[in-house]
Amino acid sequence: MRARPVRTSLLTVAALGLLPLAATPAAAHAQPGTGGRQHIAVHEGTDPSGPLLATARLRCFPAGGDHPDPAGSCLKLAMANGDYTRVPPEHRACPRIYQPVTVVAHGTWHGKTTFYQRTYPNQCVANAESSDIFNLTPWRD
Repeated sequence: MRARPVRTSLLTVAALGLLPLAATPAAAHAQPGTGGRQHIAVHEGTDPSGPLLATARLRCFPAGGDHPDPAGSCLKLAMANGDYTRVPPEHRACPRIYQPVTVVAHGTWHGKTTFYQRTYPNQCVANAESSDIFNLTPWRD
């Protein structure tokens, strides 16, 4: 008669996530497949139909791809939960020259489809406001 209350208690604890024994191996194997994959493109002008200036693929968990700084960019995106609008900007001086660039980023973040598009007054501002996630070759501030 005592087995039933113990089993019920274990099921309750597992349901609350307080017993990660069975979930730990599955979660460890699931993370790489559900990590982030982003394609980032920088276009000249005020919309994505402008000439392509640079492009990069960013893979997170594990960090990789042809982005100039995959580890740093993945860390910044992870802290913002994959939301480019929540990435804290880096404060730096940028020239007040109007040479607009439009950035388009799309992909997945932990199984969720992502899309981001924004026009910046120039590449320096795009780099600073994205904490250098959009700082693709050939730009280095």
